[in-house]
Amino acid sequence: MSESSPIKDVLYGRIDEIGQDQINRLILKKKFSELFEMIFDKTLYAIEANIDENEKYGTLAESITHYLFTEMLIPSQRKISYGNTELDMVIPNTQELKKNIENTIIVFFIKTNNMKEIQKRISEFKKIQKEDDNIWIISKSSLDIQQRSYITNSTSFGKFLQDAQNFIQSKKMNKLNIFKTEK
Repeated sequence: MSESSPIKDVLYGRIDEIGQDQINRLILKKKFSELFEMIFDKTLYAIEANIDENEKYGTLAESITHYLFTEMLIPSQRKISYGNTELDMVIPNTQELKKNIENTIIVFFIKTNNMKEIQKRISEFKKIQKEDDNIWIISKSSLDIQQRSYITNSTSFGKFLQDAQNFIQSKKMNKLNIFKTEK
């Protein structure tokens, strides 16, 4: 059973308002920026005010990513422990990470503005994933880091979704080239 949270509750309420058909049409047309705009801001402003701003942005971005990756059939594992390191998300999975780091992305959703803590986490990821280009950082605001980073706005997040889809397709990991709900 999945855990309930105020952020997830608001997000899935917004997804229900938009409707599965509309979401899948936008995915099929690769209108990721437009899809992000429809979901993110309205969800963000409906979330309780007593939640830390960075936590709110990071958790919402992570929840949207999990939902959209499922709809886009992008294989991923979420909230896993690899060795002694907690990972937010791995594309496609930890088995591939053990076999071939070039075929694996570690995604880190930043939920703090403490740069020291962020750098510490990135250092932990670099012990697992040596390729900076295969560590993707999602944050509320722009960061000056070596890894690939995206921010929670429609253009950047849309590029993140497109890059994830391109990565999976280039590695031929998406066995079915269809969408989950397409008939």
